[in-house]
Amino acid sequence: MVSVQSDGQHKCGGFLVSKQFVMTAAHCFNKEQELTVVVGAHDLKHSSDRIAVKFYHIHPGYMPSDYYRKDIMILQLNETMKNAKPISIPNKDQKIKAKSKCSVAGWGGTTTNGSSTNCLMEVDVSVIDNYACEKSWNTILSGRVCALGPGGFCQGDSGGPLVCKGTAVGVVSFNEKNNCDKPTAPNVYTKISSVLPWIKAILNGVKYLYKPSWWSPFHLARIMRANFSLLLTVALTCLMMSGTFGADIINGKRPKRNSLLYMASIQIDGKHKCGGFLIDPSYVLTAAHCNNSGNMTVILGTHNIDPKGSNLRRYRVQNKHKHPLFKEVKNGNDIMLLKLSKKLKLSKALKTVRIPSKNKPIKKKSKCIIAGWGKTEKQDLVNELLVTDVSTINFTTCQSMWKKVDTKLPENIICAGGFDTKSGACQGDSGGPLVCNGLAVGIVSFNLKMNCDYPNVPNIYTQISKYLPWIKKVMKGGA
Repeated sequence: MVSVQSDGQHKCGGFLVSKQFVMTAAHCFNKEQELTVVVGAHDLKHSSDRIAVKFYHIHPGYMPSDYYRKDIMILQLNETMKNAKPISIPNKDQKIKAKSKCSVAGWGGTTTNGSSTNCLMEVDVSVIDNYACEKSWNTILSGRVCALGPGGFCQGDSGGPLVCKGTAVGVVSFNEKNNCDKPTAPNVYTKISSVLPWIKAILNGVKYLYKPSWWSPFHLARIMRANFSLLLTVALTCLMMSGTFGADIINGKRPKRNSLLYMASIQIDGKHKCGGFLIDPSYVLTAAHCNNSGNMTVILGTHNIDPKGSNLRRYRVQNKHKHPLFKEVKNGNDIMLLKLSKKLKLSKALKTVRIPSKNKPIKKKSKCIIAGWGKTEKQDLVNELLVTDVSTINFTTCQSMWKKVDTKLPENIICAGGFDTKSGACQGDSGGPLVCNGLAVGIVSFNLKMNCDYPNVPNIYTQISKYLPWIKKVMKGGA
């Protein structure tokens, strides 16, 4: 166990994962404070070995505003601890079974709003089923472990390890605000095995400079002047598993001038929300989760949707036909037809894209494309349409990958991109088409919550051919 300190006062817990590296929580870092660590002391009153931190390695996906996503940091010490005994961590990504008996330790408060203690305290806890935990917190908590017991952690215990059978499997992240005594929601830990590639890169000496999106230029300048260093593990803008659970174009390029003229920008109150595509002079196909309140319009016939452009062709949506079985993204049926207020005249600048004429499976490793105006690896939204190549992935392989993050895939979907590649979709391109051999076969639906750090898990698309009877019924006026 390690006490992570600021100005000689205990701030967070931590633990040695090698003789020179301490693992703790990313939220223990503060731009105004330089951290030191005390190693190997149970009683902080009688500790003397204080070690400076040489490098601060914060996970590039850390996002405090999203329930402390990727809340993990590795501190590289100024010296090697020759006599220290690091704790083992998992060597592969693995599910932690519910009801597993574990322990958590720290110098934090023993009651709500209580002061930190000088003596190390330990308590037994049990792992909680992830679904039950997500229900308690009312959000998706991928890459986390939840645990609860008669006791648990409190303020000052952040960064300490959740230890199960002698292995550190989690890092103390957050609990119910101002309620350590009788929490109604489980304590939440960052799951160590979910970020193993990043951890291994750090421990093997990979160093990059990374500026998280939530820092100010002042913040970065201060850190550089203080000779601090952060790690970049190629940060990509990430996907959300929520209403806009889908998509940015990662590693995309501009398409040829006269191509992809079926692409549609679905906008709410004049701002790009989702992608879509024209399948008939009167109908645009998109994702059901793009159905947000506000004035919905569609821009067609252009690759550039810059609102300053004077020649944007904006069309009003007359009717929104969301699939009747759609409830939420993770349950499938993520498809919606938009009937435009007028029948459009097709031209050299405006085309439709074909969709399947019958229900037919998509072969694995099919070469396809996706396109959109969503986030990229460099910026939040783009005005210029971007396109990238992806390959379809065998459903069994896809399903097994998603099982590792405790997610059961819905029926009637296609998997493509994201996994084992640097190309794929993220927020802002939900509803866009997966096009294979000139045929729109899928609709961008979702990826793992806020995580475009490829390789990861495959992107998920609604399979259009499974909904042909419904599409035909809507377009004939029967829905």
